[in-house]
Amino acid sequence: MKENKTEQMINVGEITGAHGIKGQVKVEALTDFPETRFAPGAELYVQKLGKAAEVVSASVHKGLYLLSLSGITDRDQAQALLHTYLQVPQSSLPELPPGEYYHFQLIGLEVYAGGKRLGEITEIMQTGANDVYVIQTPPGAKPAEILLPALQSCILNVDLAAGRMDVKLPEGLLD
Repeated sequence: MKENKTEQMINVGEITGAHGIKGQVKVEALTDFPETRFAPGAELYVQKLGKAAEVVSASVHKGLYLLSLSGITDRDQAQALLHTYLQVPQSSLPELPPGEYYHFQLIGLEVYAGGKRLGEITEIMQTGANDVYVIQTPPGAKPAEILLPALQSCILNVDLAAGRMDVKLPEGLLD
């Protein structure tokens, strides 16, 4: 896999540490498909290396993936990759059903309620029950951010091409 400068690369994991002395890295999964993304034989673009590496082996330990990557053979090499992202081209992502979106598609959308601009989605928190969109309001606005539950009853329309999301705020959310 060669990084294509025109295609957006998507983070699927972050290296959070080294494991052992043979170059294994600890990876926090940032994907809903870790079994596929981190399977032996998969290619991942390693940001700090500036090139792709093949997954040689993978296992799960204490909620993190332990990966052996081609070309990383000792602890020092693995440690040098601390806090770097493992990425894949956007074109390799599976297509989602209508009405479902990847987080990276929603970050940055302008959010409107009843035609009034509320702000921009800057973060998505995964709470278990449902995601929560963190909407950063304009400077000086109160509140400084709005935590909007990602529920069908709240999300009226998502227009990725226009960079816009129309919402209905739950009663009492801004009280």
